[in-house]
Amino acid sequence: MPGAVVLVLAGLLLAWSAPAASAHVPTTDGTSVIRQDGASVHYALELDYDTLTKAAGLGTLPRTTKDAEHLAFLDAHRAQLATYLSERLTLTLDGSPCPAALGDTGIVKRQRFLYARLLLTYRCPGTGSGEFTVRYGVFSEADAIGAEHTNMVDYELGGSGGSDVFDTGHRELKAGRSAAAAGRGAPPSGGPDLSWASTGRFVSLGLEHILGGADHVLFLVLLLLGAQGWRSVVRLATSFTLAHSVTLALAVLGWVDVPTEIVEPLIALSIVYVAVENITRGESRQRVLVVFGFGLLHGLGFAGALDFTDGFSGRLLVPLLSFNVGIELGQLAVVLAAFPLILLARRRSWSALVHIGAAAAVGLIGLVWFVERLLPPGGSA
Repeated sequence: MPGAVVLVLAGLLLAWSAPAASAHVPTTDGTSVIRQDGASVHYALELDYDTLTKAAGLGTLPRTTKDAEHLAFLDAHRAQLATYLSERLTLTLDGSPCPAALGDTGIVKRQRFLYARLLLTYRCPGTGSGEFTVRYGVFSEADAIGAEHTNMVDYELGGSGGSDVFDTGHRELKAGRSAAAAGRGAPPSGGPDLSWASTGRFVSLGLEHILGGADHVLFLVLLLLGAQGWRSVVRLATSFTLAHSVTLALAVLGWVDVPTEIVEPLIALSIVYVAVENITRGESRQRVLVVFGFGLLHGLGFAGALDFTDGFSGRLLVPLLSFNVGIELGQLAVVLAAFPLILLARRRSWSALVHIGAAAAVGLIGLVWFVERLLPPGGSA
């Protein structure tokens, strides 16, 4: 029975992973950088290019479209984009609407995906002092985009700043203070605006990122297949955690920048390497060091989900730590779900055959990803 469970698990992993050619995809479909300048608020919005043009009713462009053509397409449809965003992305100050104007448009590539960059300026009444409310309805259910949408937010509004996440269950952000309270006390300190709710959203984002990233999960499963016991699992998990935490922090804070065209194929290659090692010799004495090295690569992959600001910011610390906690919880869930089954299967006489078959299947998936990630991504996301 345990062996059948393992075989079914391996089959499900193969079926789940094979269609996803680029298994490690961004966990966020957009980013928002919001900055107040007196009565004006500048909003830099990045959204998946193809999803935006589809949701705004502009149609989609072929994958062979050149960057210059993507830019020209956005510029030619500026009026339609402005209408779409004005209906779905609103800003109020103490309940009074701040009219928006769409400025520059552009494109940016992140993790081999093409994003539209839209710069909006909101003009708020008065001096810009009070409570700001951002309501985010981009890529809502009404747009029928057929996918969950997440938008990372880095904001400075009403004298306070912080980071948050817009998603299906959270589409409103409040910052600053009410106009009545503004006349009674000192101005806000400008420190990070922290809340358990936003912290929980970053934990959830990290959890979803690792569990939704087939390459990370398969890498962990391979480590478990080769682990000799729980003590070995602890050593390997600790090595992997320390390594990916270091590069995750360095990349998010802007201190390390490795092109995704390099990181993603190497992550796929890490799967192939561990699979081959599992088949040929099992857990080696150097595996802890090998896992540490591969963990550095996976940390760079994790960082893509928090790629929404430039350089160091104190506001990033809490989101970074919360996101990493989510990753560790996801990693723990994989270990607790898979390793007991592996230990049960090892009691059977045919466990060696199942071990080799599972490692070979996962290694083949990694090899396919490695080759496909070396290919040019085409024109758009």
